[in-house]
Amino acid sequence: MSEASIAELQEGIAELREQVSALTALVQRGGHRKRALDEVDEELAGAVQVLAAAREAELRQLTAEQAMVLRRRVMEVQGQLGKGRSRRPGGESYVNLTPKQVQPKWATVEAAQRLVEADLQKLEEAEQATGPSKDEITAARGRISLVTKQRLAAHVGAGESLPPWLQAAVGSMPRPDPEPWVKAAHLVLAFRVEHEVTDPILPLGTKPSGDDAYSARRAAEYKKIAEELNKLHALGGASEFKP
Repeated sequence: MSEASIAELQEGIAELREQVSALTALVQRGGHRKRALDEVDEELAGAVQVLAAAREAELRQLTAEQAMVLRRRVMEVQGQLGKGRSRRPGGESYVNLTPKQVQPKWATVEAAQRLVEADLQKLEEAEQATGPSKDEITAARGRISLVTKQRLAAHVGAGESLPPWLQAAVGSMPRPDPEPWVKAAHLVLAFRVEHEVTDPILPLGTKPSGDDAYSARRAAEYKKIAEELNKLHALGGASEFKP
């Protein structure tokens, strides 16, 4: 038997051992697989699907500021294109693509026309981007909030250890008043489920970036939860809340 075959066989044996170990643990727990706190199962699948559809619609939308910038640029460039060639700031062949108070960015008339067409298309597509209704989104978020709160209470009540991502975010439950800890832990858990965060270490996943409507909303939620975590850790430094 070749070395490659032996190595392949050893890998297969290692995988089988892991599977046997997992099955043994499952049997020891009475045949029930231990559910992860942030697992999306039949309890949450419908709500998560609604929010995923809403997210796809948001990714095609523009923020109010972005839409305003595009409309302003379209108006200014169209105004220049509508002037006689001799009256354009850039002369007969060029148009300024930036606002008057910004350093001019000159483009040919043809390029400016293509830019206007592209901007108008972006605005049209953003207006046509539709997803679930506000009521459906509100119901989905409410469902996620309720289920995650129940899971967290059951998990802590059973004395289960926290997953690394939650331990990194909130640490151990403080005494005598655990309410700020519970609030922060629930916010983190609900955020992970809603935004389908799967990072095993980072509680909220990577910091949101992007210039679409969804990224802007997620960044605002990320910031709000980060502030709650900062407040929690400040409480953790006080003697009455020290674990």
